[in-house]
Amino acid sequence: MKKLIVVVVLLLVAFGLYWGYGYYQKVFEPNTKLDKNFELRVPEGSSFQSVLDTLSRRQVLDNVESFKWVAEKKGYPQRIRAGRYLIKPGWNNNEIVNKLRSGAQDPVKLVLHDISGVYELAGKLGKKLEPDSVEFLELLTSAEKLKTYEVNPQTATAYFLPNTYEVYWTLSPEALMSRMRDEFYRFWTDERLRKAREMNLTPVEVVTLASIVEKETVKPDEKKEVAGLYYNRIRKGMKLQSDPTVIYAINMDHPTRTIQRVYYKDLAYSSPYNTYQNPGLPPGPIKIPALSSIDAVLNYAHHDYIFMVADPEQPGYHSFATTLRGHEINRRKYINWLNKNGL
Repeated sequence: MKKLIVVVVLLLVAFGLYWGYGYYQKVFEPNTKLDKNFELRVPEGSSFQSVLDTLSRRQVLDNVESFKWVAEKKGYPQRIRAGRYLIKPGWNNNEIVNKLRSGAQDPVKLVLHDISGVYELAGKLGKKLEPDSVEFLELLTSAEKLKTYEVNPQTATAYFLPNTYEVYWTLSPEALMSRMRDEFYRFWTDERLRKAREMNLTPVEVVTLASIVEKETVKPDEKKEVAGLYYNRIRKGMKLQSDPTVIYAINMDHPTRTIQRVYYKDLAYSSPYNTYQNPGLPPGPIKIPALSSIDAVLNYAHHDYIFMVADPEQPGYHSFATTLRGHEINRRKYINWLNKNGL
């Protein structure tokens, strides 16, 4: 009888060890085929099956069934959390499930740089974040929705200052707009606000002027000079007469049209953004300017120039003038160069 008891005990121990090892394998042994981090995106409204399908299709797991078993034991199928998650090489099922179940997202780096307008901005955001471009565009062009942020469709892009931001992939358009407004106000230090007040411009107007400056010159060392010229025109009550504002006005209505040169007939194009037709600054930025362009406006060069035209002898730079006569001389030189080169 004692022998039988010993045998039964040994069998139970053996079974327990076998079951325990099997449990350990399923829960704690590495279960990935990865040699680098895998980015798993779980859209809002996803099912457990769709997560499994993605992991299977992308060959992330060594053993899909063991992952499924652990996930079900930990209640993950009932707690699917949308987000972007990085699964690392060597992770076990317990680590993967805990990550996904907790909703501990890994942020994305949202790079905003050299963006021309609201349509390009919405497209870039839609490619980088879960909400699509239409959702971002609906917010950025809705006067009613933007009231919440004390912003309007013409000025909304001014708040998207160029930088690299860490945000969650699931960030809603509304939450992003709120974040960008906070970043905007953070950028405007007391010193920058003081300089804007001395120019009798609001922060948004400074950004708008900076967008024109950046479109007019590609040379960083010329930005302050150009900023000073346009500020002189503003102070004198002159129309800015900036070609890039004409191009922007036309492209707002005809986004696919490519404009290489502004002709005289284009100057009459009807739009509040056309600074040949309207005095002062346009209603909002014609692009998202670099921070250096904003600071160039705030630290504009003090001079008497009110005219400029591209300098054919220094590509990328401009010839400046204080009088219409001097400007006509510079302009004729540039037009002759254009005609000579068939442009």
